[in-house]
Amino acid sequence: MIPPAIIDEVRQAADIVDIVSDYVTLQPSGRNYKALSPFTVEKTPSFIVSPEKQLYKCFSSGKGGNVFSFVMEMEKVSFPEALELVAKRAGIDISRFTKKKELHSGHEESQTNTLRWAARLYHETLNRETGKVGRNYFSAERALSDKIMQTFGLGYAPDAWDYLFTEAKRGGIAQEHLLDLGLITANKQKTSCYDTFRNRVIFPIFSVGGQVVGFGGRTLLDDPQTPKYLNSSESKLFEKSKLLYGLHVAKNEIRRLETAILVEGYMDVLALHQAGMTNAVASCGTSLTRYQAKVLHHYTKRVLFMYDADRAGQKSMMSGIDTLLSENVTPYVVILPEGDDPDSFVRREGQEKFLQFAEQNMLSFQDFQIRFFMEAGDFAQPDLKSRAIRSMAHTISLVPDRIRRELYLQELSKKLTLSLPALQELLNREESATEKKSASFENRRLVPKPQQPATSLSVLEKTFLKAVLESASYGNAVLEFAASHEEMLELPHKEAQDIFAHLIRRYHDIADHPDERIDIASEISSFSNPASRDLASGLLIDPPVSKKWLEQSDVHAENAKRCLAMFLDAFKNLILEPLVSQKNVLTEQIRVENDTEREIELSREKIILDQKIRKTSQELKKMITSILENS
Repeated sequence: MIPPAIIDEVRQAADIVDIVSDYVTLQPSGRNYKALSPFTVEKTPSFIVSPEKQLYKCFSSGKGGNVFSFVMEMEKVSFPEALELVAKRAGIDISRFTKKKELHSGHEESQTNTLRWAARLYHETLNRETGKVGRNYFSAERALSDKIMQTFGLGYAPDAWDYLFTEAKRGGIAQEHLLDLGLITANKQKTSCYDTFRNRVIFPIFSVGGQVVGFGGRTLLDDPQTPKYLNSSESKLFEKSKLLYGLHVAKNEIRRLETAILVEGYMDVLALHQAGMTNAVASCGTSLTRYQAKVLHHYTKRVLFMYDADRAGQKSMMSGIDTLLSENVTPYVVILPEGDDPDSFVRREGQEKFLQFAEQNMLSFQDFQIRFFMEAGDFAQPDLKSRAIRSMAHTISLVPDRIRRELYLQELSKKLTLSLPALQELLNREESATEKKSASFENRRLVPKPQQPATSLSVLEKTFLKAVLESASYGNAVLEFAASHEEMLELPHKEAQDIFAHLIRRYHDIADHPDERIDIASEISSFSNPASRDLASGLLIDPPVSKKWLEQSDVHAENAKRCLAMFLDAFKNLILEPLVSQKNVLTEQIRVENDTEREIELSREKIILDQKIRKTSQELKKMITSILENS
């Protein structure tokens, strides 16, 4: 088990803004940062990151937490794995606490560890005698350096039916994980299993955070019956339509250059990176998806398409242009010489000539569309040309920004020597159709599934919890009082009670060490219920209930006293509230009672209850006054 002090050290060393920026584009918003939610489809940013509190809250999905819970959500990993990733990013070595958790505990190991193990096995095999054929392919045929092979973790799967399966048994890897991740395949009779990747060079596919999520394998057989490329099967971890190959390496350079080079294949990415163009990524052999375009938009607003020069490659770029523009990314296109792809061209010509060619032959997306339609003969006849122009107008209609749409329309009018009013009329029709389609798409995506109604959090519970959570930053006075009166309180809201009970347990853990404090931003990760974590994050990111609290001169002391006062006031009301509710019920019963004797009996109960309320209120008031005077 990793000590809480080490977890606190890692969290405090890692800047949540820096890490979240790997996944979304953050914009300053007062004391916080805002972004479009990475968890839902939305047009107005509702995702908030607080650098001061080192927390995030997504108000469209309800999710929230600290840097660890964010990495858990985005990378689909457990807390220990998220801790390792964040520690590595922060430059803190925690291997002494994690090295005992090697892959020798069978079913207890996560699928993420299984993928990591498989990637390491394939890579180590590439550097052994059994991997000589694979290494020869990469180094001799593809001219890749050792550095590139190391950086991208390239590997080799030998020409054997059970190489990985046998090694997995020896290493205690769960067969269930191997099957779920597509690393082995069950035969039709399900009496045995065999390796999925055989006699293939292996390309590990990474998440943006650097986690292995799947594999691509290229066959070394010259057999038309054997698929040239084979990918991991789709799973919770491996969703090919959401991944960009090489992004974990390229993301910083993409930000620096404000441009991403988008290619089709693994080898294209590797060749360009080796030639120094480390802002290249690939769409994993699929047509570019809206999700991939959204990911690219987190890093840049400009993408340079560089697909294969054949007609299929150009059709893919035509489709990709619409996809990028719909996510507010501006596409440019470079058409390579016929028969070339980025890999072959850069290996033959070298970096300097490659960049020179790209600069001289870069086309705007409209120029590329016009060239594409002209080469297809679609400008030869009026009816074909009209259809082509309608297609280009549709492309413009996908641009979210109205000013950019107008500018693109003016450019198209000049390029085609068509009147602007005619194009505007066409654009209006396309915009109307696009808006209807978009509304239908978003309705399908955003209509929530029916849920059981949950108990709502009362203002009183919210005030009480917020005071308890914030108080931990200023000392243990509130927690100490709460722990000594815990039996008097039971919050109706389940998640609120979970948070309160957790904090009381943690206080008891440190009660013998008066100087020790609970780091709430770290503690959130240890909440067993994700809904409790989300609730606590939202309460902490919410501004204080009264702005006057922010106007004190001695901020730390006043904040501490303010938390205590707010807590005690809410504590008093939480105790009195059930009594007052009981009194209201009795009052109503007396009002409607027709039996005189029963009415007298109820009235006596109400008198006793009134006395109890007055006495309890006076005792609580006296106690609170005493505590505040001595604080």
